[in-house]
Amino acid sequence: MDSMHEIARAAIDQTPPACRVTDGHAAVIARNADALVAMGPEVATAFYDTLFDHQPTATVFHEGERPMREHTFLQWWDRTVRGPIDDEYWAWMAMVGLTHVVRRVTNPMMLSMADFVASYVGANSYRLHLPESERASLVEGFGRVASMMRSIITYGYDHAMSSALYERAGMPEALLARLGDQSIREALSDAKTELGL
Repeated sequence: MDSMHEIARAAIDQTPPACRVTDGHAAVIARNADALVAMGPEVATAFYDTLFDHQPTATVFHEGERPMREHTFLQWWDRTVRGPIDDEYWAWMAMVGLTHVVRRVTNPMMLSMADFVASYVGANSYRLHLPESERASLVEGFGRVASMMRSIITYGYDHAMSSALYERAGMPEALLARLGDQSIREALSDAKTELGL
C-alpha cells in the first residue's frame, strides 16, 4: 500500500486546482482560529448527537466510547482551524480513510458528516461577528477544507480496499479494475432496464 502522503497527493492531484484549498483559505481559517476553537465543543456535541441519533451510524461506536471520540474530534478541529493545512494534514486525512475501513464507517456516513461540519460553520458563522467579506471567505474556506477532506478520505478508503485485495488475495489492481468494470457494465445495463432508460 502506498504511504499516506502518496495517497493524499494522488487525491489532491486528481482534484481540479479551482476546487482545492488555497493559501488564502487556510489563512482566513487561521485568522479566526480562536473563535472557531471556542465553537469546537458545540460542533462536537452536534456532530455526535447526529451520529448517535441514527441507528446505522450509532452502531459504528462501542459502548461508552463517545467521550473518547469527541476528544479525537476536538483534536482534529483544533488542528484544522489552527493549521497548518499542509501535506502532513492531508496525509492524516488519508489515514482517517484507513480508520474508517476498519471501523466500518461507510463513505455515505463520512461524506454526509463532513458536509454537516461545513454546514454548521456556515450556519453559525454570523456569531463570529466578522465583516461580511471575511465571513464569506471563512465559510468558503471551510467548505473547501471539507471538500478536500472528503476527497482524500474517500480515495484513501477505496485505495485501502483495492490494496488489501492485492496484498491478501494476490489480485493485482489492474485485474480488479477490469473485473469491476465488467461487473459494473452489467449492473449499469440492469439499472437502465430497471429505470426504463
